[in-house]
Amino acid sequence: MPPSASFRAEEMSKKLDPKKLLTDLRAGRIPKKDLYSVIHTLGHEDYLEAKADVEQFLTHPNSELRYIALNVLTFHWMCDEHRTTCEQFLLHDRDSDNRRMGVAGLGALMERTKDPKTLSLLLRVFRNKKEEWDVRDVAYQSILYVLGRPASEQPSSARLLDYAKDVNWDRIREAETIVHTVKAKTEASRRVPGSRERQRRT
Repeated sequence: MPPSASFRAEEMSKKLDPKKLLTDLRAGRIPKKDLYSVIHTLGHEDYLEAKADVEQFLTHPNSELRYIALNVLTFHWMCDEHRTTCEQFLLHDRDSDNRRMGVAGLGALMERTKDPKTLSLLLRVFRNKKEEWDVRDVAYQSILYVLGRPASEQPSSARLLDYAKDVNWDRIREAETIVHTVKAKTEASRRVPGSRERQRRT
């Protein structure tokens, strides 16, 4: 049995020991081909002691390791401070799967907030015809999450969305209204002399 197979048989057994996995990870004893599984296991086991170690993989040259690191930090551990990380992924990562994870992670972290900055970014991705279809589809799903829509409104993720049939354009307009309203208020406050000073005092 090859060493890596032996490792998987021993470490990825039914009785996982996340503490030992983290010790082996820090000592460099994890074979490269098993790093993805180990990071996922640490997330699944809710072993937050490994947070700083997982974060190191966010900038790893291997796109799959960046993917699973962000997946663990957002979906498993719901680390709110990685909102900005999600934004960086969706805007700048070269791998479309990682951009999709950034979009999905942002939707998860900002669920039900109706946050205008988040909605603005997601709308930008959704309307970008140069982006991969699955990234745009997840952007639509994330918009619904941020708006706080029920799960019954979520389209199936098993196929390409038909924008004429599967997209509720009223929700898109709702998101756009939130973004435009906040933008208009901000611009109006800039035009009124002393408005910023009054805002600071209130």
